[in-house]
Amino acid sequence: MSSYHPAPLATFRGGTNILLNVVSGEAAQRMRDLGLREGALVAVVQNTGNLIVRVAGSRIGLRHEMAMQILGTPVMA
Repeated sequence: MSSYHPAPLATFRGGTNILLNVVSGEAAQRMRDLGLREGALVAVVQNTGNLIVRVAGSRIGLRHEMAMQILGTPVMA
């Protein structure tokens, strides 16, 4: 279990593995349908303004605003 406090997905660098804690905002259900749900493990592939994450074998692109509404904690690979 991680001792870090949850932070927005948009704040993590590429190469970081994240355990999702909270998915909120207007598109929360759509994000959950794509696999970005509480308890999911995601890998940040790229964070250069917009974000690309890998979850369950798929890559998903997120706008910065959307990535700010998804909170997670880093985990060691």
